[in-house]
Amino acid sequence: MAVPARDAHLNLVESSRRLFELDPGAEIEDGDGWMFGAGRSTHPVVSNVAFRREDGTAPGELLERARSFFGTRGRGFAVWARAGEAADRDLVAACESGGLKAVYEMPEMVLGTPLGERPAPEGFELRRVATAEDAADYWKVAASAYASIGFPPEVFAYYEDADGLSADRVAAFLARREGRPAGIAMTVVSHGVAGIYWVGSTEEARGRGLGWAVTAAAIDAGFEIGAELASLQASPMGESLYRRMGFETIYDYRLYLCPEPGGGG
Repeated sequence: MAVPARDAHLNLVESSRRLFELDPGAEIEDGDGWMFGAGRSTHPVVSNVAFRREDGTAPGELLERARSFFGTRGRGFAVWARAGEAADRDLVAACESGGLKAVYEMPEMVLGTPLGERPAPEGFELRRVATAEDAADYWKVAASAYASIGFPPEVFAYYEDADGLSADRVAAFLARREGRPAGIAMTVVSHGVAGIYWVGSTEEARGRGLGWAVTAAAIDAGFEIGAELASLQASPMGESLYRRMGFETIYDYRLYLCPEPGGGG
């Protein structure tokens, strides 16, 4: 598969910016070659992140500006670097020589074709997010699902803009069982890529095929919007599912943590 790896990365940056915009307390800095986002949550890996947008941006300058941006807010932050990619080799070296600690890795995975409709498992109703109630239930599922890999619920508590999940070039899906929210997935389309984000299900809904159904709905919606490629960053709980769906890994993201000022190692 000929993969525009840079487009997948740019989709992640753009999608992250749009997700920060759903948090009314977030602050964003869009520079010439970077994007920094500080949410209301102080979580340093998910809610306070630094991306290099342009490959040629000097890594030293990026880290200096990131330390200033987050330092004035008393925050730690994570730099997302593409480990193994030549374009980010200098950024990886700068993070490591600068004392940042590698704390997490996840594969960047891509899929070149739609999957086709797959009905929700028996007993579940799958629909596109369309109301404020849908949006609130979406983030409740995210908080429940991602607690199992260490994300505090507060990360999702601040998403208050219900229109954001039905905005232009965005499609979000919610499955309910007996009226209770059970599974989620969304896509944000940019740079010709359907970025698939915040896929998850409640613990009692797992093992029934719901993950495939909601993910496929988001993927196919992305292609319908105009994407030529689907992309995601796989969590440990989702990677095996995505491989069965046909996703391939093109590189790994490595997150480098800079602690909050005065916070030590």
